[in-house]
Amino acid sequence: MKASFYLHYSGRSLLRSGQHSFLAILCIAVGVMAIVSLQLVGSMLQHSLADSARDATGGDIAINASGAPLRPTDLSFFDQLKEQGLISSYTAVIGANGSLSNQTAITQTFPVEAVNPASFPLVSPPQFRAPSGATLHSALEGHQVVVTEQFLTLYHKQLNERFPLYVKSLSGAGETLTVTIAGVIANSGSFAQAGNLVLLSQQTYLAARSAALATYTLIDLTTSSQAQTARAVAAINRRFPLVSVQTASDLFKAQQSSIDQISQFLKIAGLLALLIGGVGIVNTMQVLLSRRQTEIAMLKTVGYRRRDLYLLFGLEAGLLGLGGGLLGALAATGVSYLTHQLLQSLGISLPFLLNYSIIASGLLTGTVTALIFGLLPIAQAASIRPLQVLRESEMQGRHRRGLTLAMLFLLSLLFCLLASVILENNYVLAVGVTYGTFACLLLLGGLFSTLLGLISRLPVPEKLHPLLILLALAGLVSALVILPLLPMFSFLLLALALLGLALPWLPPSWKISLKMALRNIGRRRARVTATVLALFIGVYGVGLDIGLGQDLQERVSSVLSQQQPYNLVVTTSGSDSTRLAAHLHSIPGLSASRVNLFSQTLPVAINGRPAQGQMPGGDYGQQDRAILGGLEGFDLTHSQPTLTLIAGRNLSARDANSNNILISAILTRAGWSGLNLRPGDTITFTSLDGQSIRTAHIVGVFSIASSYQTLGKVLAPASFVASLSPQQANRTAVFYLKVPTTGIVAALQAINQIAPNAAAQNLTDGALAFLQVVKQITLVLLALALLSLLAGVLIIANAVALAMLERRRELGILKAVGYTARSLLGQIAIEYAVAGGLGSSMAALLAAGGVILFSKVLFNSNLILSMEPGVMAGLVVMPLLLAASTAALVAWQAVRVRPLIVLRYE
Repeated sequence: MKASFYLHYSGRSLLRSGQHSFLAILCIAVGVMAIVSLQLVGSMLQHSLADSARDATGGDIAINASGAPLRPTDLSFFDQLKEQGLISSYTAVIGANGSLSNQTAITQTFPVEAVNPASFPLVSPPQFRAPSGATLHSALEGHQVVVTEQFLTLYHKQLNERFPLYVKSLSGAGETLTVTIAGVIANSGSFAQAGNLVLLSQQTYLAARSAALATYTLIDLTTSSQAQTARAVAAINRRFPLVSVQTASDLFKAQQSSIDQISQFLKIAGLLALLIGGVGIVNTMQVLLSRRQTEIAMLKTVGYRRRDLYLLFGLEAGLLGLGGGLLGALAATGVSYLTHQLLQSLGISLPFLLNYSIIASGLLTGTVTALIFGLLPIAQAASIRPLQVLRESEMQGRHRRGLTLAMLFLLSLLFCLLASVILENNYVLAVGVTYGTFACLLLLGGLFSTLLGLISRLPVPEKLHPLLILLALAGLVSALVILPLLPMFSFLLLALALLGLALPWLPPSWKISLKMALRNIGRRRARVTATVLALFIGVYGVGLDIGLGQDLQERVSSVLSQQQPYNLVVTTSGSDSTRLAAHLHSIPGLSASRVNLFSQTLPVAINGRPAQGQMPGGDYGQQDRAILGGLEGFDLTHSQPTLTLIAGRNLSARDANSNNILISAILTRAGWSGLNLRPGDTITFTSLDGQSIRTAHIVGVFSIASSYQTLGKVLAPASFVASLSPQQANRTAVFYLKVPTTGIVAALQAINQIAPNAAAQNLTDGALAFLQVVKQITLVLLALALLSLLAGVLIIANAVALAMLERRRELGILKAVGYTARSLLGQIAIEYAVAGGLGSSMAALLAAGGVILFSKVLFNSNLILSMEPGVMAGLVVMPLLLAASTAALVAWQAVRVRPLIVLRYE
């Protein structure tokens, strides 16, 4: 009987509350959606790893030689290891970049691997989606290729379809092959991280190119025991000190550690969103229960004890949490799918998998969160004494404050316990996240409470006093003085000074409403502080995201709009170089050109010491080695580099036959390569065939911005680069061309006719594609930030609803003495406009500083971003208007109460 009453009573109460119940469900849904969607993304990242360590590396040992490619003669070493019994088998892979044409933007390229079907892969053969039962040995015959499912989807290809495949090697030379898709493999097992991979046989690849130019970038090996693995790794490191060697277990542990860190971060971000949703639950439950004080008093009068009320209201909170958890879990599924689609469009292989245990935990998390954060208002409501309600007297302040503090402490403990469960029993991290967040919120709350207290005491001038004029002028002068240093703060100070001058000219009725609004802020400072804090968090997230994304896009767009010396770069080799040089004049619209020599080399020593000891290990070291080994040669007798130097001197005609070089700032302490090169250092290079070795002296450093005007990041005399090129007939040339923007397509077509295998690249394509990626990522982050702002708006709505209940008698008296509903509505809107303006102003200022700080960290002080004044103004004004309009909408009905209804029993 009692259980039936509890269910019926709780359900009926929630239905009667209508709008407020819906707001509470939304608060929980926002938090649950954030934490479940982020956990689902973390789960998908976890499943993106291969099921076994050997699948992840393609064997027991993986050799990455992308920065120091191995020659065919080097493979005899692995035959020796096999004869010695150190390895069981090996397979060598030729890595290259591919595209659907030689005019494709660099961001639209995909990896191409030339493999030996007889030995590749060593473990876990690929799972063919089509045709059924196929193998690599049967599929890779002649000009046939095997592609991954992701490639098929992204490039809209079909099985048995023929298409042109442009393959470009690390040396810069390219070749167009007409191939047929003979098989489609799944992105799983050894190919879980293959992305948009295309496989073709080494026989086909080498038939189209000179076998002497064949270089291997990946070697997979298997061993029979862990001891043999260790001995083989030691032997490989001695023989090839420039390559990166990783065992299966080491690589898998590194990947697992990275995934664990990302998953942990996503869970923490979800917990913070859940905490914001919990604050909304506190406000909503306070509104729901404050409206039912008389009802609670009647329940206690007829014999219901405090524990009965705890059960009644706890059941209500649980139902709200269950509804919010269900809604949030459904929304999280959609968010995780959108994240999967975004990453797929960026070429990142991420399987879409629904972890039903995580989704189910979202329902439990929503229910538990509602119960935890509903505990405070439930305890306050259950402690109501019937006599106090009947006499319309307040609960004693000391007792109420003590109860509130005790419940807040219990709430923090329970949320900390929930956090530890979500963080997989990491109690130290859970305590740090929970109480660290509470500490930050308390500090911000103390700051906002102090500012609100000062604002509530501000006088509203009746006329233009000399002191007001003096203060306004001081503000205007200060704004102008700090404008060059702190433009964002200057604009806010200017707005405040102008507002101070405008106040005396307001109509008297407006001044009265403003005075009462400010005094009401001081009377309810704690609740307004919570409102400001919630709005601050949402605006800060939105501002930081928009500031970083928009300014980065504008900086890149600004660079693109500037007059660049060249807008096309064409890479050729062999006879294509000769033909293009002879027919440059036939390219339509060509107004300027430059031809440089390019050679990919191996840096073997820096300042006389082995290079491998001065570069990062692993894949990053291989990338640095490839960047440092890319030499571009200038004919200094006819032209010199026209770049922005930040250290040292430029190359001149007297350096034509020297070994002096310029390097990009990317390779210095200011860059991201992990190197610390400077003028005066020496670098020893060797050609890819090992026949030539030269030592160069660094005489200057050019800026990172200038680095994007050259293919090579190391600039040297043409004679120096020529001496390190393997074969004169196959040397790579780089043509820089300037044509009108409207004539780029015609120019590319002409280049393709002159040199069919040339790699032609529009320099703006990469930047435009980069802008598109930045825009997509910004939209995703903005959507997440807007969820926090939505939670802030819900908290404002609940706070206003609760305030209207508490001030119902006050509103009735004000209307009885002549105030209209319009004037009261304006007064309430002013209150929350001031609160919203304070929160949004502080958030905008900190977001502007955060944009500068984050850009310094992300770009190593090489690119300092800033927030545009228009964005800053929008971040201040829009939340202010949002807070005022939300308060007005919620208070719309409350201010229309009839005085007689409120004051009937006075």
